[in-house]
Order: sequence, then C-alpha cells, then structure tokens
Amino acid sequence: MTNREAIERLSVNKHDHLAVTSLHDNNTEIIRTTVIRYFGTGKVADKAEAALMRRMADHARLYEHHEDPEVWLARCASTECDRLRNEAIREKANKD
Repeated sequence: MTNREAIERLSVNKHDHLAVTSLHDNNTEIIRTTVIRYFGTGKVADKAEAALMRRMADHARLYEHHEDPEVWLARCASTECDRLRNEAIREKANKD
C-alpha cells in the first residue's frame, strides 16, 4: 500500500490497523529520526512513537489529495512530536 493510499484509508477510518502499519513500515526511517530528535531513545521514545502513529491516523482526515504524501507525513510527524514533547513538559511542570 502506498503512503497516499494509507493516508486516504485513515482519513475514512482512523482505526484501520493495516493502513497505520503500512504507513509506519513505509516511513520507518523518517518516523524514528523525528522521534529521536524530540525524545532520544528508550522507553519514552517508544511510547512517543506509538502516540505519534495514533495522532497521524487522527490527522489523516486533514490530508489534501494534492499534497505530496511524504511531505505531509514528515510535517505531521514533526508537528505532532513537538506537541507531544510540549504536553509532557506541561504535565511534568504541573506535577511539581
């Protein structure tokens, strides 16, 4: 399945496991690189990667058909990792 097909399937059903898996498998390098840039490696990064895939599935409905799917994916991954990191910082600050 291509990235475009996976994103389009997720735009209809964000719980389409095959589409999420395909998107992850097709883009493992960019996804892992982005997660490592924001979270490093280890358990936190693994949790962030899972959360990132859920969020990308959620945001697939915002994909415009004329967009390059690889560019959309890279932008979405970066934006969502930034949000996840900011949420973690806020959560930690509120605990203290």
